[in-house]
Amino acid sequence: MKRIVALVAVMLLRSLPVMAETYTWTDKSGTVNFSDDYSSVPKEYRKNIHMLGDMDAPPAPADTGKSGEKPPVRHDTTKTDTSGGAPGTKPGNVLYGGKKAETWQQEFRARVADYKQLESQLLQLEELIKKPVGISMERIQGLPQEFRDTQKQYNEAIKAYNDLNEAANNAELPVEYRK
Repeated sequence: MKRIVALVAVMLLRSLPVMAETYTWTDKSGTVNFSDDYSSVPKEYRKNIHMLGDMDAPPAPADTGKSGEKPPVRHDTTKTDTSGGAPGTKPGNVLYGGKKAETWQQEFRARVADYKQLESQLLQLEELIKKPVGISMERIQGLPQEFRDTQKQYNEAIKAYNDLNEAANNAELPVEYRK
């Protein structure tokens, strides 16, 4: 019994994502690609990659390839509308991509809440896998699949957040409205 639990725990720990930078890019055929290693991103896509993952992680290491090219540094590239909108309009009535800043904020809050809740569930499942005390054998056996399902939902939530962020970039939404 203990060997089965240990084996399941080891298998799950090997499949756990490491909280670090993940690079994503879309290739010529429209396929979205992911990698946690900057040097594995094809050189032609390095200028158009997006970084996902741990916002507090240290910057990615410099590319050790011959090109001398370094990975991108995370910074705000959005343009701030300093005009305050059309004459006579209040700053809160300025539209970014057809939506008010308040609407964007609500969408960002919802996306962040979604992925943070799933992140919390993943941590709880990880703890249950490490120490399956007080739960049924059926639940113990179902934990790996539950973890994978939750991990898939988490990845989808992160993608939805990044899609929203990309749309905000295209709409030139100032960064202060993304909180």
